Amino acid sequence: MSRIRQEAAVWAARRLDDGDRQDAAFETWKSADPTHGQAFDAVWRASQDPALAEAMRLSEQRRRVPRRAGRWAALAGGLAACGLAAVVAWPQIQLMTVAPVVLQTAPGQHRVATLADGTQVTLDGATRLEARLGARRRQVELVSGEAFFDVAHDAGRPFTVKAPEGSARVLGTAFDLERSDGRLELSVRRGRVRLAPAGLIHRTAELTMGQRAFAKEGRLSAIRAFDLHADDWRSGWLETDGIPLARLVERLNRASPTPIVIADPALGRQRVAGRFRLDEPRALVRDLALMHGFTVRQTSDGFLLSR
Repeated sequence: MSRIRQEAAVWAARRLDDGDRQDAAFETWKSADPTHGQAFDAVWRASQDPALAEAMRLSEQRRRVPRRAGRWAALAGGLAACGLAAVVAWPQIQLMTVAPVVLQTAPGQHRVATLADGTQVTLDGATRLEARLGARRRQVELVSGEAFFDVAHDAGRPFTVKAPEGSARVLGTAFDLERSDGRLELSVRRGRVRLAPAGLIHRTAELTMGQRAFAKEGRLSAIRAFDLHADDWRSGWLETDGIPLARLVERLNRASPTPIVIADPALGRQRVAGRFRLDEPRALVRDLALMHGFTVRQTSDGFLLSR
């Protein structure tokens, strides 16, 4: 692609982004050379093609993978030939220019924060997230832990929460997202959320109020119902019909300033079920030790669970 066409594609992308118009600078660039205006007009006409809008929609849903490199390279090449590669990429480029808002908590700490768009986020202990609110997209990276999102509705700016295991995309809703044990678990409290696993192109799932599922190793679990009226971690409780002890301990470590460590991997795989008080981790692990036949020893580094 020529330099002039590249510049024209960038100006077209900026025009598509209502939040980044620079009319005076654009007019200066356009009047500097007649070929500038011609190149811009060609790119702009192509940017209004419905086929491009569909390509942009599909690019949001699909992942690029080595086995399909030829297919995606051809698509990217076609867009570049039309001078539109920058147009398609601009929303993400624009988002990455936005300085992230970093929210984090220490173990045992809860925090409620309101983002600039009105979205309210409740962070569990030992949780970190980075939020970028752009002119056309809103994106949060859940770096660690668990958070509850009450998303402000904005149809023009989709809201996505990403993690290495997958992503959840919404327009306006309330949901909980947890990173734990190599998986990303979504619980929808209100509205509709699309859960997509990371990695290869797989099916996605749309969850509605009272539904829960998780993404792990590029796959989705079955969708299960949960009780909307039951207490959750925000009130200091976890109710489960069976999870590995290691996952429960991971949750407890978000609530406990004193680390809890499982010495034996086999013990970590043992399943436990019930209604657990998360904000009293020391008492809980001692009760579990009596019920499941393991020992709890306090060391200088924390609590050690072993057979």
